[in-house]
Amino acid sequence: MSHDVIVVGGGPVGMLVANELALHDVSAVVLESRGAVSEHPKAGTYHARAIATLARRGIVSFPRRTNDHTMISSEPFQFAGYPWLTLRAPTIDGPVMLGIAQADLERAIGTRAEAAGAQVVRGTTVTSVVPHDDHVAVETVDEAGRPRTFEAKYVVGADGGRSVVRRDGQFGATEYPPTMRAILGLARLPHPEQMRVGWSHTDRGWTLLNLNRFGFSRIIVFEFDGPAPDRHAPVTVEEYGAAIDRVVGSHVELESPYYLNRFSDFSRIVHHYRDGRLLLAGDSAHIHYPLGGQGLNTGISDAVNLGWKLAAVATGAADESLLDTYSHERQPVGKWIIDNTRVQSTIMNPSPAGGPLRRMVSEMLCHREVHDWLADKVNGSSLHYEMPDAENELDGTFLPDHALVVGSEQTSVAELVGRGRILVLVADPETASAVADLGTVPFTDVVVAQGLPTDYPPVLAVRPDGYVAWSGGADELTQMLKVLERYFALRIQL
Repeated sequence: MSHDVIVVGGGPVGMLVANELALHDVSAVVLESRGAVSEHPKAGTYHARAIATLARRGIVSFPRRTNDHTMISSEPFQFAGYPWLTLRAPTIDGPVMLGIAQADLERAIGTRAEAAGAQVVRGTTVTSVVPHDDHVAVETVDEAGRPRTFEAKYVVGADGGRSVVRRDGQFGATEYPPTMRAILGLARLPHPEQMRVGWSHTDRGWTLLNLNRFGFSRIIVFEFDGPAPDRHAPVTVEEYGAAIDRVVGSHVELESPYYLNRFSDFSRIVHHYRDGRLLLAGDSAHIHYPLGGQGLNTGISDAVNLGWKLAAVATGAADESLLDTYSHERQPVGKWIIDNTRVQSTIMNPSPAGGPLRRMVSEMLCHREVHDWLADKVNGSSLHYEMPDAENELDGTFLPDHALVVGSEQTSVAELVGRGRILVLVADPETASAVADLGTVPFTDVVVAQGLPTDYPPVLAVRPDGYVAWSGGADELTQMLKVLERYFALRIQL
């Protein structure tokens, strides 16, 4: 069967790519090996930029608290287990953090993607990916072992750390071997006083307890005297209990522990997110020590960045070179996540040799400028993209969710960007006419809107992922078209 795009992997990242493609009627199929959404606990903490991105696709919603884009909200957060950070974000864009079970998020995105026209094939395991000059062949087997071949112009690997797409492509990668081991599990605690709630460290390691006094608590135990001898070996109840007892320093009674899963600080970052017709997103491109949900948060932004660009290419609105900007913009973000989680693993190691580093980082984060730099990097709120010929400070930044008036209708930046197209906001019909007179700009909506701050330039070109591509005056529209044509490879008809 032939499609425009095959997405390998039906987790939140893969479903979000499919949703983005479906917004533009691009023929996309998601191939997922699992027969149903996994209910096992995984990532559940979402940070400001990921929350705002999901909101702009209608995946999550929350009441608008303010129309003041200068108002800031904040929440305490950890770094390397220590309560060193306070995350912050513009209140207008929603919560600083949000807790959603990964299974619930996956269902929400999948339901939306399928409703928009994406096809999801479950119980189908991809065994190989073979690129050709004009298409990619994807070999699969179903749950009964029957082979089947799918074909598409492009294949997106959102199939996790053991990605078949990554394995069969030429992406290059740097790997960092594990130095520690950890086990996550769910268990009842008949005597919760035997453990400290939240993050807790001893001279033998760390524990993280998300206590549920009326059901199963989520318990993670971290040890730093080397990786597990066999990271693929199933975790036994005895191994899990013994690890907790060692780190706590006394016996902790566990009842009915289950979903025991081991992980480490093994890290990998691919050098290029694109190899011709193959592309990677999420854990298939970057895998790391899972602290603070940074992997899935980064994957969400990967998915929308890639999704709209792939849709523009697949619909013929943009040249294929647009896909190169995906790797150019997102690979450095993934590399920074790898670096910061490796630093956190080093800080968490309770060895006395790490004492000077812990004290130094703690003191550095007492300085507001250093603290805010790190906090804003962790929650993604400082991310901006380098745009060509940028002359205004808005260029490359994430546009806040301003309340707008279009005609006589109340709307917002989030609602308009949610269409998944480039958005040109202008202040008056004359400027809109001037844009139209310059030529036909595909994949773009020109909207006359009121409500933007008076200190903004009168014309804003906003990317589908919410970042400002260009801003300037009504007399500079030809410069805007050059940016859209050169950097975004739009096929503009003058």
